[in-house]
Amino acid sequence: MTKRELEKILKANGWQIIAGAKHDMAVKDGTSTKIPIPRHKSDIPIGTANNILKDAGIKK
Repeated sequence: MTKRELEKILKANGWQIIAGAKHDMAVKDGTSTKIPIPRHKSDIPIGTANNILKDAGIKK
């Protein structure tokens, strides 16, 4: 899964993407949760992508 695809899924579920120094951060209004999203030029490893979606409360 590419970073762009992952961000599209997060945005569709109400998360905002904020640019950071080494990682972008996904944040959601009403929560204090910040989920780091790595910047990879190629695909994000499937395990990492699944963990990000799990932390966001999104079932794949």
